[in-house]
Amino acid sequence: MLSNYLKVALRNLARHKLYSAINIFGLAIGLACFGLIAAWVMNELGYDRFHENHERIVRLVGRVTTEADSFDQAVTSSPLAEALVRDYPEVERAVRLTDRGAIVRYEDKQFDEDNLLFADESFFDMFSYDLTLGDKGTALRDPYSIILTQSMSEKYFGSENPVGKTLTIFLFDPDGKGAPYKVTGVMPDPPQNSHVVFNFLGSFNTYETAEPASRTSEWRWFWNGFYTYLLLKEGSDLEALEAKLPEFAERYLGEKMTQMRMFYTFSLQPLDDIYLHSDLRYEIQVTGSLDTVVIFATIGVFVLAIACINYMNLATARALGRAKEVGIRKILGVTKADLIRQFLLEAALFAGLSLVLAFLFMELNRSFVSGLTGKPLENIFSGALLALLLGTTLLAGFCSGLYPALFLSSFKPMMIVKAWKSTSASVFVRKGLVVLQFVVSITLLIGTGLVWNQMEYIRSKDLGFNKEELLVLNQNGFSEVNAGIGSFREALLSHSGISGVATSRGLIVGGLSNWHIETVDGSGKPISTSIYQHQVSFEYLDVYQMKLLAGRQFVPTDTGSAYIVNETAVNVLGWGTPENALGKPFRTGDSNNAQVIGVVRDFHFSSLENPIEPVAVSLAGPGQFSRISIRVAASQLQETIMFIKQTWQEHFPRALLQYSFMNERLDRQYESEKIFGKVFLLFVFLSLIVASLGLFGLASFATEQRVKEVGIRRVLGASVSGVVRLLSKDFLKLVAVANILAWPLAYYVMNRWLEDFAYRIEISWWVFALAGGLAFVIAILTVSVQAIRAALANPVEALRYE
Repeated sequence: MLSNYLKVALRNLARHKLYSAINIFGLAIGLACFGLIAAWVMNELGYDRFHENHERIVRLVGRVTTEADSFDQAVTSSPLAEALVRDYPEVERAVRLTDRGAIVRYEDKQFDEDNLLFADESFFDMFSYDLTLGDKGTALRDPYSIILTQSMSEKYFGSENPVGKTLTIFLFDPDGKGAPYKVTGVMPDPPQNSHVVFNFLGSFNTYETAEPASRTSEWRWFWNGFYTYLLLKEGSDLEALEAKLPEFAERYLGEKMTQMRMFYTFSLQPLDDIYLHSDLRYEIQVTGSLDTVVIFATIGVFVLAIACINYMNLATARALGRAKEVGIRKILGVTKADLIRQFLLEAALFAGLSLVLAFLFMELNRSFVSGLTGKPLENIFSGALLALLLGTTLLAGFCSGLYPALFLSSFKPMMIVKAWKSTSASVFVRKGLVVLQFVVSITLLIGTGLVWNQMEYIRSKDLGFNKEELLVLNQNGFSEVNAGIGSFREALLSHSGISGVATSRGLIVGGLSNWHIETVDGSGKPISTSIYQHQVSFEYLDVYQMKLLAGRQFVPTDTGSAYIVNETAVNVLGWGTPENALGKPFRTGDSNNAQVIGVVRDFHFSSLENPIEPVAVSLAGPGQFSRISIRVAASQLQETIMFIKQTWQEHFPRALLQYSFMNERLDRQYESEKIFGKVFLLFVFLSLIVASLGLFGLASFATEQRVKEVGIRRVLGASVSGVVRLLSKDFLKLVAVANILAWPLAYYVMNRWLEDFAYRIEISWWVFALAGGLAFVIAILTVSVQAIRAALANPVEALRYE
């Protein structure tokens, strides 16, 4: 009996090649999209869970409250870790981390390296990392010891054993000559799904040795440049420990907090929550977004739903053509149970073929999707994902086979043999499913348009400075660059393609650091608060083409005594107008008698997801810079870059030259948004293909059902265009209904996404109209192919047996 079922199923597949191909291919695309998205979602949800003790690890985070504002930050001060272990028995151990970038040199190889992490000796006792070479117990014990990841070991030492060898790293050395670091271990590259990314792991004792004030200064409790992780003992109550932290802060920071009128409160953040649930100031790496995970998971479900709807719609529609077959079988004695088993087996066969094809699509496109998202999809054939896809496939097959199995098998044989027409209920269900498909597709189309508009807005928004034709060089910690910057600057300015050169201690891309300041508001009342700071050379505002609203620019003698603030600082500090800000006292830890000399128009120094905040600009001291900014002429760009390279080599032959354009650096801030847009567009495109396949199949079936009606109309003089309109109008009505339902849904979803941006577009009606119009065009083109073919057919062929 089973072999008979399979023969019938295969014959049906071969007989109806078009419908079979549409069914199998459409479901395969849907399953493949769902599988790839599910793999990405599972990867995002699995961040940091590879650590054996991940449920007991928490991060200490702080809230800073001043008289002007308050904010949350991921960084805390160094002494807090030791104090927490000492004072609270529920804290088993603590690990401090601080990340840096530096030039690393070995023999004739030198590179600018990011993700150089310094960690306490107990790092390996808390986190689940192993060494392939070296001793975990001692590898981070001594100052100036460093562990390499496998990829870094191969980069610098090839196949040699690097343990015991020395790297020169230009970091923590004020003379800029570099310091020798002894390699004490090699470890596998850390898993990709960790919120802490590193290529080198140095001992925290290095920092404390190079910066002795970090252990002795009375202000060390307020030097917030470290990430503090705690391993809690088994059974510890997180909330109970957190409730003790206000008293802890008062005990160690209370006197100084009162003196500064700046107050700290601490909380504990579970390790598992950091990647998707944290967006604090100074995160150790860019975190993910739970909203993005939800959006892509929803898209995956939507694409799969469209494919399953196609599958069930076409399967149930084709069942009508098998009504007489069912009637004859029942006359010959086939039972209802046999018919149900036959239909379910056929559905399972189709679904199984779709699943095999889906796995092939996933494997072929895995590297493409990995490159698009920047995340390796290593788990696409994991047990959990395989079970999910198998269950989904079986469910789709079962649902698509159950309707014809139960419905057709319940009719009396002679009624089926004589005539069988679609019931109004079955037609309504099919139309409803088509509407649902296009609701999803139109919603995704609108989302694509709004994502593209937001990214265009970001690219074109005035940032308060001219980002174009601005070349940035890294100083990279070399002492010869510090010593020779004056002559290097003069040499650059001799070229006609260079109009300005400025230096700064940081870069206004990706955020700035904070200062504690004391000043007065508009009425003369003292204010103590925190403010972003940027230290620059006196040419900086001209080179960046920032607009001064009041006061004057810097002169070389202003070092430590003068500040220029932005418009937001004027408003937050209660000074009213830019003119009123001039002359206001501005006391920081470095200067007691400084004042405001100017107000600059607001400029963006962080992503447009964040609002502009108060910032103060001051002159950096001699040799205190990390970036060199050069304004170049676009007309002589390549020639000018060659000149800069030659001049650098002449002045700093031992120093590594690295440069980039400011607009490129700014674009990298929005890498996650660009990835979001690309992935969104890809799966929208695939959803439209799947929806169009289903619509094509249903249009083919509807045309086939009305072939005699079309023949009669053609004999009676109906035009081709009239027949096309007749066969198309019902489907276009469904698309119109889908638009009505999709527009409010798309508005709600995309408005939620745009809420993450402090600076965003207004949602325009034309995006909705364009998406709706495109859906109509796709429907018309899809249906018209079958309608035109039916209208052009010879009516004699349709009526020859009547």
